[in-house]
Amino acid sequence: MTTETADTGGADGTAVPSTPSELSTPSEPSEPSAAIAPARPAFRQNPLTWSADRARTAFTRLTTYAVALYGTAVLRIGYGSLYLIFLLHEYPRHDALWGPDAPWTPALNQRFANDPGLDWFALDRWWYTFLGHGGRTWFEVWYHVAIVVCLAVALGWRTRFTSICFALTIMAFTGRNVFLTDGGDNIMGLMAIYLAFTRSGARWSLDARRKRRQAEARAAQGVPEFAWPDTPSGRAWAEIDRLRDEIVTFLHNAAVLVIAAQICVVYAAAGLYKSQGSYWQNGTALYYTLHLDWFRPWPGLSDFMAGQSVMIAIVAYLTVFVQIAFPFAVFSRWLKYPCLVALLGMHFSIAVVMGLPLFSAAMMVGDAVFLPEPIWRWIGHRVRRVLTSLRDRLPTPPRPAPATPRSPELSALPHQAQPHKSPSR
Repeated sequence: MTTETADTGGADGTAVPSTPSELSTPSEPSEPSAAIAPARPAFRQNPLTWSADRARTAFTRLTTYAVALYGTAVLRIGYGSLYLIFLLHEYPRHDALWGPDAPWTPALNQRFANDPGLDWFALDRWWYTFLGHGGRTWFEVWYHVAIVVCLAVALGWRTRFTSICFALTIMAFTGRNVFLTDGGDNIMGLMAIYLAFTRSGARWSLDARRKRRQAEARAAQGVPEFAWPDTPSGRAWAEIDRLRDEIVTFLHNAAVLVIAAQICVVYAAAGLYKSQGSYWQNGTALYYTLHLDWFRPWPGLSDFMAGQSVMIAIVAYLTVFVQIAFPFAVFSRWLKYPCLVALLGMHFSIAVVMGLPLFSAAMMVGDAVFLPEPIWRWIGHRVRRVLTSLRDRLPTPPRPAPATPRSPELSALPHQAQPHKSPSR
């Protein structure tokens, strides 16, 4: 895991600290001097000019500055690792779940849709055909290819291509058996589609490591950075390259906005649906949930928590309140952090007490996009220090001393027979 030191822009476009000691005193954005930048017109003096200037600044920011590069990297690593673990966990029975003889058939899919002419998964129909009707050998090949794709996404290898393959993989496996998992695959499927439009390989990836080493090699050799020649054709290609970079940055920022909106919609919808239920209104919903046989992987723990009537009532009301308030709390600079802590605790409890680890982990990974860049830089710095210390503690095998070259006359006679040679030589 590596961190980039060249990127010093925070989530709000201002300079952010690159060391953990600077995180305790966040700096405010400095106002540009009047001698450097002209003053913007006031809204009351000329509202049209003020609005046009703000819109132009916002559009320039969206097309030139990529936000949440570390957050999207965490989403890429998290979702790639989660689905890799899921496929490896189900490997002993993967043929019965998704193979050609799986119980969920295309006919059942049409009956489930309640319309013979409707195909809910038309986007991945070709991939669905490979998994369900291509034969057992063909299915085994694609299953192992899916494992390799998940590993490549988690490591950040050729992310522009593997992220698209990852989205198609989740769509295909979800369409092959829609009742298999606990809802986490739906979240990961949506996030995988959004991540395909982001620059998720710009940080903490093999792609970023390769680019950094190539830049270091060019700098060591004294090779200048590539620049288009100052000719009419060169300037045209430079403009095309600049336009391509702006489009990629805009798609990345738009996808990050959609990811954040998707998380907010999930929480708001869950909170509003809960608030309409009578059991959630009187605070007894968690009590009845803890007595459901499907959600009792640890019966002793469920019975103990069900006995804490006051605690589970408080947790029920707090859950509804935090889920509804979260879409509004994300606009606050400090209020979103207590909400994120409460939501992380809620998902951890759901994973342990109710036995829904995939869904809980998918939501916890999605919450990472709301954390600012300095926090992820600090985390990456701490993780790198821990890994470095662990590597230094490992015993290193002793290296044999290099053999000193000896002349033919020295190799022919023993050392004692050569008194004219000094021992130090």
